[in-house]
Amino acid sequence: MKTRLPYLALIVLPLAGLTIGRSAALDAGDGTRYRINAARSRLTAQVAVGGVFKGLGHPHVIAIQKFRGEVQANPRITGSGSIRLTIATGSLAEVGKQIKAKDRPKVNRAVHEEALETARFPEAVFKSTQVTVKQAGRQQYNASIRGDLTLHGVTHSVSFPAKVRLQGSRLRAQGGFTLLHSDYGIKRLSAGGGTVKAKDEITVSFDIVADKQ
Repeated sequence: MKTRLPYLALIVLPLAGLTIGRSAALDAGDGTRYRINAARSRLTAQVAVGGVFKGLGHPHVIAIQKFRGEVQANPRITGSGSIRLTIATGSLAEVGKQIKAKDRPKVNRAVHEEALETARFPEAVFKSTQVTVKQAGRQQYNASIRGDLTLHGVTHSVSFPAKVRLQGSRLRAQGGFTLLHSDYGIKRLSAGGGTVKAKDEITVSFDIVADKQ
């Protein structure tokens, strides 16, 4: 492969199954539903490079541009709440400032065809299985989220923290976590006969906004 960098893998995300105390503004009979607002949200993944000539490569920043999902929370039942997030893997695109515009199509093609194999695996899905939330301030919470991430045809449990804020009829969650290419059978892209190669770690960052339904 002639690309000189890594790629990313997706991922993402967060904000899973929220459960907050009865006094929280997440009101609601059988549960309050929030729909993820992709236009106001941000999901990115970064991959660093290694190898003998790693100084000739550049870390990659990949934006996940198309995703949808929903959060449901019931403040009356401890441990209740859920999230499902579905990502279109073909929407991943290099946005790092260190990559020249003329090189972006080649990088994106390698990410889609060689790494993520988006024709075979067009979607990645995260489904929450457990969530713990503690109040950290007025309308602010610290969440610990666990769920199953299906990526590149492989499913693994992932867990990560998130800072959650209620803003009127909106809910916002921010945080990050790390995945490994090797856990999901994803090819680590390389160049120069392997002298520059993507590292195994993929660092995912999220800033998710969801609107009350």
